[in-house]
Amino acid sequence: MGSIKHIAIILDGNRRWAKEQGLYSWKGHEKGAETLKEISEHCRKKGIKYLTVYALSAENLKRTAEELAVHFGLHKKYIKNEILNNEKFMKDGIKFNVIGNLSKLPKDEQEMIKEAMEKTKDNDEFVFNVCLAYDGQEEIIGAVKELVKKGMKPEDIDREALKKHMYTKDIPAPDMIIRTGMNPEKRLSGFLLWDCSYSEFFFTSTKWPAFTTDELDRHISEFLTHRERRFGK
Repeated sequence: MGSIKHIAIILDGNRRWAKEQGLYSWKGHEKGAETLKEISEHCRKKGIKYLTVYALSAENLKRTAEELAVHFGLHKKYIKNEILNNEKFMKDGIKFNVIGNLSKLPKDEQEMIKEAMEKTKDNDEFVFNVCLAYDGQEEIIGAVKELVKKGMKPEDIDREALKKHMYTKDIPAPDMIIRTGMNPEKRLSGFLLWDCSYSEFFFTSTKWPAFTTDELDRHISEFLTHRERRFGK
């Protein structure tokens, strides 16, 4: 039986869930934010050290200004209410980290993110990573560019050197990656492309707003009892 240190989740299906419920699409994002709060707390209580969620891809930034405003508003509401104006993150030892190209986000959101990350940087009980304006290929290209800028010789470039220049340099590879809202599609959409080499994948048709702690526990149980990670051996 293995163990789980890091769970990563692609949060998909917010808009489709809202449509099925006869609601405006922004209601799906709002309900998805509530689900994320429940799932992250559940992971923390189960002793999972790292949770990384794909909340907004670089490709998502092509969506309408109206929908993006909803995303940005929810991000800022969460940071303000749960981190900046609430001591729960500090009390529970939660480190908040945003992964992605922050320069693509609104200036006020960038400032709030930086403030929240600074406030929680020394917490080490639970690490909550949120991928915003993120693209896995851009992450790898950016790391390569940094190595070139430093004048590193080709023979000195290895996996360890590249990892040190990734957004995820301080984060271990995920043990399991879950994507919601998938039926019959099964894809990563650029999520943690460098780090997913030996991750176990779980795809569920459940749309993110309807995803529950019970379903998460079922995936965890399958990982622990039925998945064998041989790492090439």
